[in-house]
Formats: sequence, C-alpha cells, structure tokens
Amino acid sequence: MKRTFVSDEDLAEAESALDEASEIVREESGNTWVDPVNPTVVTAPRIIKIIVLRVAERKLRNPDGLSSETAGDYSYQRNGVGADGGLYLTPWEIKVLNKQVGKTGLWTQPTTRGDIYCDQVFMEDSFGADLFPVGDLGVFPYYD
Repeated sequence: MKRTFVSDEDLAEAESALDEASEIVREESGNTWVDPVNPTVVTAPRIIKIIVLRVAERKLRNPDGLSSETAGDYSYQRNGVGADGGLYLTPWEIKVLNKQVGKTGLWTQPTTRGDIYCDQVFMEDSFGADLFPVGDLGVFPYYD
C-alpha cells in the first residue's frame, strides 16, 4: 500500500499503528529486538520489520476491523480479520516469529515423580518370611 500522509492526524495514526504492531510482535515473540547497550538501536531482522509493517498496514486499511460489507447486490468478505481492528498476527507470521526466536515446538518432559531409589535388590522366600537383601545389582526405582 503506497500512501502519502499529508495531515498530522494521518501521520499520528500511522505512528500509532506501528507502535501497536511492534508491541504485538514483541509480546508474541518474547523478544524486544533492542540493543541492550543503546536502546535507541533496533536489532530486529528484516523479516520482523516486514511483519510489523504488515500488521500496521492491516490496521490502517481496516481500522474498525470490519470483515464484510454489503451494498445492494454487492457483497465482499475478508477472511482472517481480527475483531481488534486489524491488529492481529496471521498463523504464518506467528510461525516466522517463533522461528526467529528459536521456538521449535519441541521440548523435554521430565518423567520422574521424585522417585526414591534403592541400590539393593530384595527377595522373598517360599516360606513367607520378610524380604531379605540379595546383593547390589544396580540402581532400581522404588515406588511408594
């Protein structure tokens, strides 16, 4: 969308849309992309800047978040329009953001429950006596 902002009101609206889009991208990614030494320097990769511009463009094109319009026999509907006035990320944009910050969708899940381990094996005899140790055969989990 090529557009020239002639009034201060239009320019303020565009700046507001960029600020809001930037905040949405920061929130979704968990990354500020700001240099810690010089906070006025943005370190975002080009693809992140493109996503911010796309979100801001959706806000400027459709500030009320309308998804359809009808005039007589004419009807038009947009898919994927958010109820928040165009400020949303598409699934593709979220995928790119996750890739840029290293979120792969894989994780490790611990499988222990605070188990107590015993390093000795016990057996019972055929006469019903108490268990007796038979030696050190490694580490075995003991469950309460």
